[in-house]
Amino acid sequence: MNRAIKLLTLISLIPGIAFHSAYANTVLVSGNILYTTLDGATGTTYDRWNINMLDSGSFKVNVLAFESTSNDATDAYDSNGDGEITYLDPDTYFYKNTGNPLVGADLLARCDDINNNCDTIDTPTIKLSSLSELEGAEDGSVHYRRDPAFNVELAAGEYLYLMADYRLSTSDAEEGFDFGNSIRNTDVGGHADYRITFSSDSLYFDVSGDTINVSAVPVPAAVWLFSSALFGLFARRKLS
Repeated sequence: MNRAIKLLTLISLIPGIAFHSAYANTVLVSGNILYTTLDGATGTTYDRWNINMLDSGSFKVNVLAFESTSNDATDAYDSNGDGEITYLDPDTYFYKNTGNPLVGADLLARCDDINNNCDTIDTPTIKLSSLSELEGAEDGSVHYRRDPAFNVELAAGEYLYLMADYRLSTSDAEEGFDFGNSIRNTDVGGHADYRITFSSDSLYFDVSGDTINVSAVPVPAAVWLFSSALFGLFARRKLS
């Protein structure tokens, strides 16, 4: 039996649980990368999105990060409506999520520009292929050749999707900071914005903080809360 169906069956036996599904075939997440200092060294932060694949399956990832291709406002797009135009040169990575800290051995794939530094990958764990420039522009990207857009298929399991400014080395990923990097057209203390669209014809997404749960069926959000409570209960019993 599918694990999501098992959870649905289990939780349906518990009275008083409200079923308010937050799952959808398309979700948008957003964030910003900071140009800052760490231990006296300048560099940029990077974001980690937890991808919880309850079931295996494929979906599209479409990044919008360049809010302009130049300093000319005529080609600008304020993606988050904050009144600022920022210039993140996005660099993205998939890792297996085996816990902190990141290690280079867990790196699965990198996707930078469309059809450039976005290698076609076909393994039992991950399959990845770049989308076309036309598909990359569907999210409103003004610099769709530089905003990553790709199809990815993942086996069931836990993953990390990293969003960074060009380019994040495996050693800096392990350190948790992109040392020596800078963001174009900003000074230390500045930032750059991004938005990611996750979409699928066969999978459903639910976003909770920095975690994206992915399932073949739309699982009510209450399931995740209840399953987390069960895990905590069992863990306490095991320790007692």
